[in-house]
Amino acid sequence: MDGSSPDRPLRDELLRLETALAERDQAAVPGGLADLIADDFVEFGASGRTWTAATIRELLASGPSDQPIRIEDFTVHVLGRGVVLATFRVAGERPSNRASIWLRRGSRWVIRFHQGTPRAS
Repeated sequence: MDGSSPDRPLRDELLRLETALAERDQAAVPGGLADLIADDFVEFGASGRTWTAATIRELLASGPSDQPIRIEDFTVHVLGRGVVLATFRVAGERPSNRASIWLRRGSRWVIRFHQGTPRAS
């Protein structure tokens, strides 16, 4: 779905959460960022590194990012009930294509999977 979709609130909510995670902005999410990370989370980073829930939570606790993050072309695709794929591009010094799988658990969204792939500027 794109920005003109009837599910614009879903898109806007997940964009807000993705931005908070990318910027490591604890204040942007009530209760902080650690609760956004599913216990069985895995990330294949643009650097080639594999990240787990524990390593991501440690990184998030280290404070805000010192690099501004610009997310472009953010779209969401509902895969099933309570399962959403978000795709987007990160612009800047290290541009990348990104994809995340978000799960609705209870009353909140958690990120279960993320992948970053480097791209040409």
